[in-house]
Amino acid sequence: MNLNIERLRRFVVVAEQEEINISRCAKKLHITQPVLTRQIQELEKELNGQLFFRTPSWKLTPYGEVVFKEAQHLLRQVEKFKTLPQQEDKGEIGKLTVGINTSISNGLLPDIIRVFRSKFPNVALAFEELLFEESWRRLKDNTIDLNFENFYNLADVDKSHFLTYKLLNPEPLVMVLPTNHPLANQSQVQLSDIKEENFIIPCHKRAPGLHKLIKEACLQVKFPPKVLQEAAWMTTIISLVAGEIGVALLPANVRNLQRTGVVYQNISGNLPMFQTAIVWRKDNQSKILSNFLKVVTEVSCK
Repeated sequence: MNLNIERLRRFVVVAEQEEINISRCAKKLHITQPVLTRQIQELEKELNGQLFFRTPSWKLTPYGEVVFKEAQHLLRQVEKFKTLPQQEDKGEIGKLTVGINTSISNGLLPDIIRVFRSKFPNVALAFEELLFEESWRRLKDNTIDLNFENFYNLADVDKSHFLTYKLLNPEPLVMVLPTNHPLANQSQVQLSDIKEENFIIPCHKRAPGLHKLIKEACLQVKFPPKVLQEAAWMTTIISLVAGEIGVALLPANVRNLQRTGVVYQNISGNLPMFQTAIVWRKDNQSKILSNFLKVVTEVSCK
């Protein structure tokens, strides 16, 4: 069945009148009454059912009531389809695949998602937790649109012919201590205060940039960290600190991870800062990507 949309639209105009007067409906549609009557008859023939009781004042049949509701829905969908090209041009529909890591998940990601979805509710967001090397490959293969990455991992981006990046606001490292540690309740602590402690740090394979940053911070105040344990995930590091086997340095966004048995202390002094970057392909001209980058900038500047 190939329904004539204009004929269906005229049926809806007639059916939505409280008191149906076919002559007035024809004038409203800028056609003659015989033409309107004939089109309704043709629609009834197409649908194989009577839509109106023919009385001096027409009235919908029970079947006509059902068709009326379905036709209203169908016409709304038709109008929606007409706007799809414009929505696509504006980046208001489609899908964006985003590579993420623990730091952005603990930090800005929830706010970014909320703001983006409020502005672009019809864009589907897909998130994939990726290690550094995997994210590089996925960007090269064009199977993700962008990736959040530790800036310290981006030494080769400037040498790349296909990638570009944008830096987010830097954040300090914080000291992660067991709650019964002597420094846990101090108003001010310095990094050198824990130079004799055992450190738990992110493993080099999974977080090479953060691993390097922590060691550089310690060396800046004249001591190499005594690494007792490397761990893959920040939650594991925090749990090991809670178990009192050592201390840790982590980005300040870990404060969003509530864990019994640990204290997060600000560190005095001018230490290296942790910084996240957004990385994407230079040839990605997606308007959705452009909209997402604007939202990230908006959220990170608050």
